Amino acid sequence: MQRIRILGGRIRWRQWRKVAELAKYYSPIHITTRQDIELHNIPGPDIYAIQKGLEEAGLSTQGAGGDTVRNITACSGCPFSSDAGGVLAAAEFLHKTLMAKVFDLPRKFKISFSGCLSACAKPWINDLGFVLQRDGHFTVIGAGSLGPKPGLGIELYRNLAAQDVAPLCLAALEFFEKTGDRQNRHHARLRHVRERLGDEQFKTEFSAVFERVKKSQAWPDIALTALNRNIRLLWRLQLPNGNISSDEVIQLADAAEPQNAELRINLEHGLELYGSQTFQLPDNLAALENLPVIIACPGSSSCARAITDTWSVADAIRQRIAHIHRPNLRICISGCPNSCAHSAVADIGLIGLRRNRDGQPAECFRLLTGGHNGIDNHQTVADDVFFTEDVPAAIERLLPSLK
Repeated sequence: MQRIRILGGRIRWRQWRKVAELAKYYSPIHITTRQDIELHNIPGPDIYAIQKGLEEAGLSTQGAGGDTVRNITACSGCPFSSDAGGVLAAAEFLHKTLMAKVFDLPRKFKISFSGCLSACAKPWINDLGFVLQRDGHFTVIGAGSLGPKPGLGIELYRNLAAQDVAPLCLAALEFFEKTGDRQNRHHARLRHVRERLGDEQFKTEFSAVFERVKKSQAWPDIALTALNRNIRLLWRLQLPNGNISSDEVIQLADAAEPQNAELRINLEHGLELYGSQTFQLPDNLAALENLPVIIACPGSSSCARAITDTWSVADAIRQRIAHIHRPNLRICISGCPNSCAHSAVADIGLIGLRRNRDGQPAECFRLLTGGHNGIDNHQTVADDVFFTEDVPAAIERLLPSLK
């Protein structure tokens, strides 16, 4: 597998077409919940050619996996919304700053940028989440993560200037390098440092590092991205299980690029097209606009840690509730307790496991409800409801009780 970083989900059409060209002999292109693109089932001898082709298109797999700073995410439509501001300039400067350095981290480190107060880039489940305020400053949420025992972040700063974003992140990474657990990977995220120290001591020690880094040099002013109110969301396409074929990628580009539409990868296995003039898509692509938002990790189809098959369950749910229009509902399916699909904070979350049935192991799911999808300041972790093997029927029964 090759995972390609797409900063903030912003990808140019020539890059989009290049991905289709490189992936045409392999499995469908997979879109992740961190706005990455994954190519699966690549034979070993082909990897160099894939990476060379990506480099020619200005794309990279560097830092997309491993114990490093993962792809920096950003809400997809923030420069075009009347209630939001443009955060891409801050994200781009931070990306360049961090990619120029080498970090020896205990575990992965995730950063997100939200362009409005609804915080749709899920700051509460990131190591650092920056939420833009109306005055151009940021609220900083930090030290959150999911995994088998999820823990949401806490507010670290209010009114952080844009020019302080980079020194804050560098300080966080330095602090994490020195204090993170290198013996037990299950307790090695920045959140575990906070839990070990306690919130107040964590903030005190971290702030001391931040002040030192901030004073170590002059940091440039970061102008927030200019807004364009003439651009609006034209299409929001929900990809079944996050997958799209190479032919569909080319179809989308052929239809949207001549219309000067901008393409964004969102955080929910979807694609968004922005522009100033409405245009039509081929019927097979237009049909993706009305699909329910069901987010499923690859599960046992390609992940060695997965306990259950997630994609077939997602397909069954999609078919079962096709007649129910709930555009704000999020159903998240994870094939193991690591909650990679954000099941632990979903409206409806499913976490795969195995239980004995008549003396034989059987696939089953924990079903949870009541999360806020990591996006608001009343954030809670979802609560267990029950265990089930017949997931589609259980969800159909549950839907009327959910707001």
